[in-house]
Amino acid sequence: MNKLFLVVATAIVLISCASEGKFKITGTTPDINNGTNVFLQKIDANNQLQNVDTTVIKEGKFNFTPEPVAAPEMMVLSFEGARGNVILIAENEEITVKAYKDSLYTSEVKGGSENDFFKLYYDDVVASNKEKQKLQEEGMAAMQSGDTSKVTIIRNEFDQINEADTRRRLKLIEEHPGEFVSVIILSDLVGTRAIDSGEAEALFESLDTTLQETEKGKKLSEMIAQLKSQEAAASQAEIGNKAPEFSAPTPDGGDLALKDAMGKYTIIDFWASWCKPCRQENPNVVSVYNTYHEKGLNIISVSLDRASAKDKWLAAIENDKMDWYHVSNLMEWQDPVARKYGVTAIPATYLLDENGVIIDKNLRGDALVSKMQELLGEG
Repeated sequence: MNKLFLVVATAIVLISCASEGKFKITGTTPDINNGTNVFLQKIDANNQLQNVDTTVIKEGKFNFTPEPVAAPEMMVLSFEGARGNVILIAENEEITVKAYKDSLYTSEVKGGSENDFFKLYYDDVVASNKEKQKLQEEGMAAMQSGDTSKVTIIRNEFDQINEADTRRRLKLIEEHPGEFVSVIILSDLVGTRAIDSGEAEALFESLDTTLQETEKGKKLSEMIAQLKSQEAAASQAEIGNKAPEFSAPTPDGGDLALKDAMGKYTIIDFWASWCKPCRQENPNVVSVYNTYHEKGLNIISVSLDRASAKDKWLAAIENDKMDWYHVSNLMEWQDPVARKYGVTAIPATYLLDENGVIIDKNLRGDALVSKMQELLGEG
C-alpha cells in the first residue's frame, strides 16, 4: 500500500508540474546585429525596470528560459543600442518574439492567451493614439491661424474618441474578468481618470480574486483608494463651496495663508515651471492681473515643482513676470495643497469672491478676460 501511495503521489506531482508549463521566450530579429545584448526586465513597485536575465543575439536569434512565474506579469525586452522596448506578458508558455530595431513597438509577440489579449488592447491603444495625435496637430494649426470654431470642433472630436476608447476598454474588462491584462487595462483607466472611483471599484471587485491578490492587483487597489480620496477632496473644492484653507512656504522661506492673500476676487493658480500649458497661459494671466489688481484682483500661485527644481520655479516667476503671491511645498504631485483641492492636472485655477467662496474654475484665455470684465468692468 505504501509503495502504491508513493507511486500515485509521484504521478500527481509530475502531472501538476507538467500543467504549470515553462516560461520560455524564443526570439528572432531581421535587423539587430549579432552580439547585441538583450535584457529581459520586469517592472518593480516603483515603476522602474529591474533586470531579470540577459542574453546575446546569435545568428539573428535570442532565447530566454526564466523560472516559471507564479502569476502572469508584465515584462519588457530591451535591446542594447535600440530605443524603446518590446512589451510582453510573462506566462508559463512558449512566447515567440520577432523584434524590429527601428520600431520596437511594432514587434510581433505570440504565445499564450494573455499575450493574445494584450495585443488586442495594445493595438487598440496605438490606433487611437495615432488618431488623437493627428487631431492635436490639426488643433495646433487651427489655434495658430486663430480659427476658434475649428478648435472647438477638434476638442469635441477628441473627447468623443476618449469616450469611445473608455467604452471599448470597459467592455474588454467585463468580458475577461480572469485575465491579468484586465488589471493592466483597469490600471490605465484609473491612472488617466477615465472613470470614477465607484466604477473602478466595482470593476475591480468583478475580477477573479487571484488577480486582485497579484502585486499589480494590490497596486491597482491602492490607486483606486487614492482616486477616491482625490474625488472627495475635489468635491470640497467645487463651485459654491468655501475654498479649503491652506498655508504654504513662500519663495523667501516664509509662510503664507490663503486668508492673508485674499482680495475682492482671488485666483488660486496651480501650476509648475515644467508645465508647458501653464507657461503658455501665464502672459494672459499677467495681463489680467495688471489690468485688474488695482480694482481688487489678487492671485496666489501654488507651484507643483519639486525641491531639486526650486531655482527653476524662482526663475519662471521672474521670467514670466508673475508679480503676485507665490507658495510651494516643492513636493510636485504630493503637494498637500494640491491634494486638499483634489488637483490631478495643471493648470488648474479657482476664482474666489471676497468671502472665499469658489465662484468659477479653470478659466483661461478669453474666458478669464470676459469673467473679470463681468465682475470688475472694463480694464
